[in-house]
Amino acid sequence: MPLTIGRKLLLASISMLAVTAGSGQAFAEDADQPVAEAGAEERADGAVGRGTDTNEIIVTAQRRAERLEDVPFAITAVSGEALSQSGVVELKDIGMLVAGAQINRSGAFAQPSIRGVTTLTSAFNFENGVALYLDGLYQSDQASLLNDLANIASIQVLKGPQGTLYGRNAMAGAIVIETLAPSEVLTAKADISVANRDEIKGRVYISGPLADGIAASISAYRRKNDGYIRDIGDDPVSKRDDYDAAPLDQTAINAKLRFQPSDALTLTLGYNHSVSKDARGLVYTYYRFPSAALPTPPARAFERDRASNNLQALSRVQVDEASLILKWDTGVGQLTSITGYGKRSLANRYDFDGSKRALFYGGQNKADNFKKTIQSTLDFAIDSIDRVNLVFGGFVYDENSRNRSQNWGSTYPVLQSEVQVDYGSRAYAAYADGTVEAADGLFLSAGIRYSWEKKRTAYFQIPGLSPGPYFPPLLGKTATFDGLTPRAVIRYELGDRTNVYASFSKGFRAGVFDPAPVADQSTIQPINPEKITSYELGFKTATNRMRLNLAAYYYDYKDLQVGVTVPNPNAPGSVTTKIANAEAAEGYGGEAEFSYTLAERLNLRLGAAYIHARYTDFKNATGVGWRASTGFNISNQIQDWSGQQMARAPTWSGNIGVDYTAELAGGSELNFAVNANYSSSYVVRDPSLWGPEAGAALAKKQRYRQGSYAMANVQVNWTDASGHAKVGVFCQNCTNKRIQMILAGGAFGDYRQFNDPRTYGVRIGFEY
Repeated sequence: MPLTIGRKLLLASISMLAVTAGSGQAFAEDADQPVAEAGAEERADGAVGRGTDTNEIIVTAQRRAERLEDVPFAITAVSGEALSQSGVVELKDIGMLVAGAQINRSGAFAQPSIRGVTTLTSAFNFENGVALYLDGLYQSDQASLLNDLANIASIQVLKGPQGTLYGRNAMAGAIVIETLAPSEVLTAKADISVANRDEIKGRVYISGPLADGIAASISAYRRKNDGYIRDIGDDPVSKRDDYDAAPLDQTAINAKLRFQPSDALTLTLGYNHSVSKDARGLVYTYYRFPSAALPTPPARAFERDRASNNLQALSRVQVDEASLILKWDTGVGQLTSITGYGKRSLANRYDFDGSKRALFYGGQNKADNFKKTIQSTLDFAIDSIDRVNLVFGGFVYDENSRNRSQNWGSTYPVLQSEVQVDYGSRAYAAYADGTVEAADGLFLSAGIRYSWEKKRTAYFQIPGLSPGPYFPPLLGKTATFDGLTPRAVIRYELGDRTNVYASFSKGFRAGVFDPAPVADQSTIQPINPEKITSYELGFKTATNRMRLNLAAYYYDYKDLQVGVTVPNPNAPGSVTTKIANAEAAEGYGGEAEFSYTLAERLNLRLGAAYIHARYTDFKNATGVGWRASTGFNISNQIQDWSGQQMARAPTWSGNIGVDYTAELAGGSELNFAVNANYSSSYVVRDPSLWGPEAGAALAKKQRYRQGSYAMANVQVNWTDASGHAKVGVFCQNCTNKRIQMILAGGAFGDYRQFNDPRTYGVRIGFEY
């Protein structure tokens, strides 16, 4: 390992030791004392479960069941019950529970970040650098990640490159979600809640046996509210014609049918359906440096949670996905086959100038904006060899999508132009991973994955000011990518449930074509895959009352897919913006997670993360600068981002959770739960600088930063003595901290939108 890498790993390790220095007394607790729930419930398809000890969590992060403390990389496992207790409703709020992770928006798209590794390109055809799996199926689009977390059994957040076992687009890590599975006994759960802003939310889960060896489950979820962004209406002074600019409406249905003809063989048919209408990311409010073309207040909204659009924003995402999962215990090991077919559609519409003037409208056509995927994974996990665990597998993926981008200019609903991009991808992968206990307590792991992928694109165009027949493909191209993503790990068991490890791994994000229209065949160039190399050191220990995980890492990554400025072939002497590859960046940091049962029924959870993520070579970035002499923005300014902080990479972040259950007279229980998180300042999405025309004091400073903040969720729930009925009150974002989830700029000025304000309500539930 290079000396510089060792120094940075050491620095990160020291930082994490400082964070946890005050927790040393945890190692001295009495293992025979009463214990509390560790946050994992009954295993759902083997994802997250509870072992023989109350505080033993079983995960499948390495495609085999093992204790959390034996997994040689950083992982956070959260049960569905813990999610509900924490007040986390949307996947974007996962940072409340997972230090060093967050999910932000880019318009209608969600973009996760783990350890500062994220995505700066957004489109229906683009995929994130964090791989998300739902019930074993890879989720390929950025839009559906904004859905709520409904009827979830467990979530595993795997940190660091997972290229060997999870493949393409897992360069930052992976998020593995399992929904509730069929049960062998009749089970029913339901709850309904009402909250401010006319929110109503309900969910139900029913499961049980249909016949000998056959069980089924069905779950449903609905959430609806008026939103918190109000449009000023046609009369900017009066509030009588104000309306909700971005109401929320989400529906999800999940059904499973499980056949178990023998103890060794299980087949599960699954179907997921969801529809989400959530336009919060497409309501543009210009609050700073407005263009001269925009009207002045009060004719234009500029305050927080206010809008002045003359076209109501729309973002509708629908997902339908069917799956077949086969698990067969062969006696030598477990063979697992997961096959799925999915169809996704997206419709969005927005008023980009954010004013009542007809300046610029944009959107995508609902009927033809779709994506179809077929995928299959086959794993064979062998555990019958003494001191050896092996996993062999393969992956096949096929995708076809169509995306119509529409520009109405100032003439909505009459089109000025429309471009269709047909996109296809076919990927194959084969991988092998093994662990051997070379000596008592010494485990050596090695794995490798070979990936091959072919992508194609074709551009069509509709001419004129109204819809008409499509021209044949004007432009098109194919490209192939392949690569190896190995990993190597050494783990030493210091004692029962106590391990140290060191690892080396690689990951990549798949290559793409730019979805933006081009004017010449020669300008269509494939964008190379992002590549990352990771070194990690870690320590894990657990007892019946305590759990402590420490990790320090160093990342070296290249060919980041970002927007850059290039010469415009159609206008000599000018420039245009294209998606291309940045040269290099680096990151290093560390994390600590700690949980402890302070007393019977009283639990504490702590998490902290330190991230240093910087571009090391990015001299031709496309930024939004500012000209001090005029007070206006400069779009597509060439900037040098070398040495600048990368997006969504706060230097410090952390979370804390406390819950206490009091036993009342008659056997009923009262549970109190508080969860809070903190983040230091970070770039929301756009790393742009103020630029050289802003003056020397501002020139090298980043413009679009969110300041440090802290948030908290609180819940109080009463459960009757039978355990069947539950009544509770909840408060999400109790501190009413408003965070800029959208913050960027362009020719019309700087725009932003905020997270949800304080939400409070009452919930009634039943469980049988």
